[in-house]
Amino acid sequence: MTTSVRAVLPRLVALGLALGGVGLPAVLGWQGWRTAQGMLHPSRVPVVPPDATGPLAGMERVSFQGPEGHALRGWYVPSRDGSAVVLVHGFAANRAQLLFEARALAEAGHGVLLFDLRAQGESDGDAVTWGDRERGDVRAALAFVASRPDVEASRLGLLGFSMGGATALLVAQEEPRVRAVAAVGAFPVLEADVHSCYGGRLGRLNSLPVVWSLRRAGVDVDAVRPLDGMARLEGRALLLINGDTDPDGPAKLDGSLYRAAHEPRTLWRVPGATHGEYARVDPVGYAHQLRAFFSAALAAYPRAENSSP
Repeated sequence: MTTSVRAVLPRLVALGLALGGVGLPAVLGWQGWRTAQGMLHPSRVPVVPPDATGPLAGMERVSFQGPEGHALRGWYVPSRDGSAVVLVHGFAANRAQLLFEARALAEAGHGVLLFDLRAQGESDGDAVTWGDRERGDVRAALAFVASRPDVEASRLGLLGFSMGGATALLVAQEEPRVRAVAAVGAFPVLEADVHSCYGGRLGRLNSLPVVWSLRRAGVDVDAVRPLDGMARLEGRALLLINGDTDPDGPAKLDGSLYRAAHEPRTLWRVPGATHGEYARVDPVGYAHQLRAFFSAALAAYPRAENSSP
């Protein structure tokens, strides 16, 4: 038995006792802890560089510092129109997950930063925190693109998928310099999402130990609630995308995130697509939605006419 397992066993027994005994509750507590470990420490997916041709011509390998001093690594395609979009990938993935989106946006002239979140891909870090500490990673990415000589710091956008979409929403709610945010397949509340994904036939008896274990690992579960801050995006462009066959998609978007948001807001469901299948099911429509949204939202403000005589 490893030291880490010995350390956690008393907590699991305590959870079992709190739930009414040591037998089944302790087993559920153990399973919940194991599930949480998989959520916190997914296997790293190797990063495969694309050909830097076509829309990705001029792509650079970049590295910048995260909020705790860890290195975040990625690729940057320089801007041709002064705007830039930071792309935020999902869980158990890396920056290459969003290459389709990067090509679509770079083709429209936007600068594009793809980077690996902490503990994923080639970036430093030892734990995924489901949007909690990743907020700092995304802020560091925004600061990196804002400092680029080819970018106007007032023309920044965010695009995130799944866990990255929830993180992008959280950051946009706190960062007024984000002029537009697109959240693709995002969840509205982390704790509710854990209950939805891991409840199974026993419901919260299965999922509560997962939430408890995430908290014990230092994840501020209560901070990962993009739903609560949707109104703070008022006046800035919002695009929500999901597949209409994603079991949680319509409820997540229509029932919560979209309704909680203010104008300007757009909701697009990809017919026949489930979670993450947007580019496969409708590549033309998906690319069009992204380009149209960010081109309009990040357009240069009209210059004031010289009123002097």
